[in-house]
Amino acid sequence: QTGCSLTPLALTSQERETQISADSAVIFKDQEPLTAPLTLYQAMSRALKYNQDHRVKMMEKAVAEGQASLAKFDLLPDLVASAGYNGRDNFNASGSRSLASPNDPTQTLRMNTSQDRARYFGDLNLRWNILDFGVSYFRAQQEGNKVLMSAENRRKISHNIMKDVRSAYWRALSAQRMTAQIAPVLAEAQKAFDLSKQAEREKLRSPVEGLRYRKSLLEIVRRLEALQDQQRLAKSELAGLINLPPNQDFQLADNGTNPWPEIVKPKISLEQMDEMALHFRPELRQEMYQTRISADEVKKAMLRLLPGIELQANANYDSNSYLLNHDWTSIGTQISKNLFEILAAPQAIATAETQESLANTKRLAAYMAIITQVRMSQQHLELSENQFRRTVELDDINQNIHHHVINSEMADALSALERIRISVDSVLSSLQKHQAYAESQDALAKLYVSLGFDPLPETIENNNIDTLASAIEAIDKQWQQGQYPQIKEVVDKSVEAETVAGKS
Repeated sequence: QTGCSLTPLALTSQERETQISADSAVIFKDQEPLTAPLTLYQAMSRALKYNQDHRVKMMEKAVAEGQASLAKFDLLPDLVASAGYNGRDNFNASGSRSLASPNDPTQTLRMNTSQDRARYFGDLNLRWNILDFGVSYFRAQQEGNKVLMSAENRRKISHNIMKDVRSAYWRALSAQRMTAQIAPVLAEAQKAFDLSKQAEREKLRSPVEGLRYRKSLLEIVRRLEALQDQQRLAKSELAGLINLPPNQDFQLADNGTNPWPEIVKPKISLEQMDEMALHFRPELRQEMYQTRISADEVKKAMLRLLPGIELQANANYDSNSYLLNHDWTSIGTQISKNLFEILAAPQAIATAETQESLANTKRLAAYMAIITQVRMSQQHLELSENQFRRTVELDDINQNIHHHVINSEMADALSALERIRISVDSVLSSLQKHQAYAESQDALAKLYVSLGFDPLPETIENNNIDTLASAIEAIDKQWQQGQYPQIKEVVDKSVEAETVAGKS
């Protein structure tokens, strides 16, 4: 028989359609409209404000704060109030007889009652269990640490979002800049391709020669389009990061002639970078809070070995007219213990201690992972910068070749395929230069993340897009100038330690 079982019902097509329509109306609601070309820092501020992953972490932090607030109420004693009414259609009457003569049916008293047929009663009961108070205290501590962990998780998400935005923005901007250069070359290649097909149809060129010619053209076009498409995808990625509607087109702020901003590495030593990362990486802070939570779990397991001591204080009222005192107070105490808990206590304590050991091990693993990430991010940035310098040199050479060949008497002597090859080499080298620059920006962003740099000051005036963008830009400029206001104390301590070590 399954009459009492509960079977969940699958969503109907109409329910799914209704939910999707409702979500579509909400997901882009109350966003500041994008009416002008987008700057890097505006993209970052939009991501921090509207990105759905970031919003999820903000809500998780709010939920954790609510749980911590609720856990504090468990520290209070139980105060239970009750009231009621009791009525019956006849009296609650009874008689009695003597137990000294159990065979004597004579009642010693006639039927009597000591209770009204209708009465009101109530009581106020205050109970405080000392064992529960101790357990609740450590539980409240754990919930408070979970709030701090959720705050660090939000920091981690915001750091990664800023990294992704920086990388996607520069790749999208390089695609935007290169579109004007790529379009005429692709048009020329397509024209040459069509002329080749026509020449083959008119038998002005042998079939094999024509096929080889078109194959060379297609390979050129494929290389060009592959790099161009790779860059264009960055624009869609950027739109997703800043939560723009899929059908909304936008432009990035750039006049096409501004030089790329210089990529400035942090002006601190590797040892100082390690110190900063260990102080500010959210992952390590999370593991530290988890260690606290695990330590409190051991204390809770040990505390549960003790018997529960309960103190009670009651205030009572009863309207029964037969009572001498209609209201009274009482106090009492009680000691209780579930003896079967003693059997499970050693295993509970051992499990809690194992969890604490695991938390310590994970913290040490995070320590080592952070140090490794800092070193790898720093090396990645150096390699990216070196690759960028090489691509700049190569691009300068290709642009000079293109300029001399196309604008000289040699141009007339070259075939259309050779002219297209030279033009494509010129465009490809420019595109690779832009790509190398975007990769350098990505490497810089990864280094910032590995150091735990916070992209926002502690306080800002308001959270509109322009104010957030200005605050992010100010912090970014300070980093480029080697100023780290959020971590000055750590840097000063590191410098002081190095000075002392040098003197000794």
